[in-house]
Amino acid sequence: MRVYVRVKEVDEGGVFRKVVGMCDENLLGKIFREGDLVLEINEEFFGGDLLELDEALHIAETSENVMAVGEVIVGRLVEVGLAHPESVLRIAGVPYVILLQV
Repeated sequence: MRVYVRVKEVDEGGVFRKVVGMCDENLLGKIFREGDLVLEINEEFFGGDLLELDEALHIAETSENVMAVGEVIVGRLVEVGLAHPESVLRIAGVPYVILLQV
């Protein structure tokens, strides 16, 4: 299984951090709505390289900020212990998680 991964280097006052957007391959370009909430899986934030799941997990392990969307990638992040199951949220049934490392 493959996922889209975009990595951006962000300068936070001289400290560079990796900000990563990743989503299941079939979600890029979709918009999910639930009440007032909107989750847009856009090309600008999520549409990077199409990578194998193991490569994406390695990037998540070594990044400070990760936003992951989709059953495949979120499920794997939970499975390998990078995300706690209770941190997974859903919009219109689609799981997403935000990982922040300090």
